[in-house]
Amino acid sequence: MSTYPSCIAKIPSTLRVIFLLSISLTSTSIHRSHAFSASSASSQSSVKFRPGKSQDELEIKITMTRNLMNPLNLDSKRFVVAVDPMNDNQIYGWAQLRPTGFNLQNAQEYDALPGSGSIESDIEDEIWQDFEDDPTDFPNSAASLPWTKEYKEFSKASSERREKRMQLMDRAEMQRIRGQNQLWELASVFVKPKWRNRGIGRELIQRVMAKHAMVERSSRDVYLLTLDSTQDWYRSLGFELTDEPPATMAGEITVGNLITGLVGSKLVCMKGGSVRR
Repeated sequence: MSTYPSCIAKIPSTLRVIFLLSISLTSTSIHRSHAFSASSASSQSSVKFRPGKSQDELEIKITMTRNLMNPLNLDSKRFVVAVDPMNDNQIYGWAQLRPTGFNLQNAQEYDALPGSGSIESDIEDEIWQDFEDDPTDFPNSAASLPWTKEYKEFSKASSERREKRMQLMDRAEMQRIRGQNQLWELASVFVKPKWRNRGIGRELIQRVMAKHAMVERSSRDVYLLTLDSTQDWYRSLGFELTDEPPATMAGEITVGNLITGLVGSKLVCMKGGSVRR
């Protein structure tokens, strides 16, 4: 049985479909995150935490769909999962950090939001600046003939710029693959009802954030969307409110505000700070 509030079930089906297909809020954005109450302080002795496995994805997708959460963009390698210590396939809950885009700001805009820049534009700007700074003149008249010294020098400089562009693009792609210079979203945070109020949600978040830090990524690059009523719980984990959400999350914020407004709630964006235990 679905555990989301009955008022959400009254939302027109069209909007619910838009919600599922268009946004990727954390479980606390629409689903009641009071399940991870700050008063949860019981022992973790009956819980085992492990990395996600590919076979976990089907159950996670089904559960999230039933609970009006986005089942898309799931990658088991990004998850931390809570399970029964005696049965590795008995899942209690999960959480993930997923990349939302490069941590770049649009240099052409004043007070540009994080994530508003384009790696391709930055590379093109750098190559154009190299062209502007190059002392090699564009060959004219007879100097433009392929066998002239002027033409050969200009051709060599052009080839070097093309090669540099390719190298910069390859480096950017490697950064994307390795999760470097990225913005991240804390998402898909969920604990099954039977296992709530035991501190599992808190531990899941602390573990995904610790994993993030182990590869020298900053908590300041992590964002999340949640209900205003649950922000104190995230504050206790070191997150803070921000009025500068990543531009790459604009779509889910727009639709999320529509949905939360229909159920009388308010959506807020929070940013990682110092992760607390």
